[in-house]
Amino acid sequence: MTITRPQIRLTLALALIVSSFSSAIAFADEKQGHDHDAMKAEMEISKSLATLSAADREQAVAQRYCPLMPYSRLGAMDPPHKVVIDGTPVFVCCEACIEDAEAGGKKTLAMAMKLTKASAAIAKMSAKDRAAAEAQKYCAIANKNLLGSMKAPIKIELGDKSVFLCCKGCVAKAKANPAATLAKAEALIKAGKHKGHGDDHAHGDHKQ
Repeated sequence: MTITRPQIRLTLALALIVSSFSSAIAFADEKQGHDHDAMKAEMEISKSLATLSAADREQAVAQRYCPLMPYSRLGAMDPPHKVVIDGTPVFVCCEACIEDAEAGGKKTLAMAMKLTKASAAIAKMSAKDRAAAEAQKYCAIANKNLLGSMKAPIKIELGDKSVFLCCKGCVAKAKANPAATLAKAEALIKAGKHKGHGDDHAHGDHKQ
């Protein structure tokens, strides 16, 4: 039996369709798995925060992260602990942070205020951008500037990747050296994955 050229083209086209469909299913399954993990994590956080009084829960939700471990979501490990510094309550992610929070004094208060301001700014972003900005946490240029602590983070596209900056003043520098900017953003994300785990909660990681 002789196979004609049109038949070959039809076979290749069908193979491409099947391959694309399979890839789409695999991608959807992977995304669904990530979404499920994220939903599960949020449910655990909600359970932890539910143990607080209404007023404390409202403040912890607004602060969102620990001032000693800025990558650690309040409630992700255990119910957050309230520390009163100079008459002002702040929340830390665990008992291990209490002593350092009290010793930090005004620095702890300042960081808690930055986190609250940053969380409010980032909350206005789309869910996808919010997750990406929180994963990066700090500006890819001014690396000590918490995203959202100055104003809404600036999102720029470098190639096929998105990077977040603290303000418009960092845009020119970020675009002048895209490779370095992307490398720093990746480093910040990697640091967040490391420092965000409760099982690696060393005081040497505390950052104010």
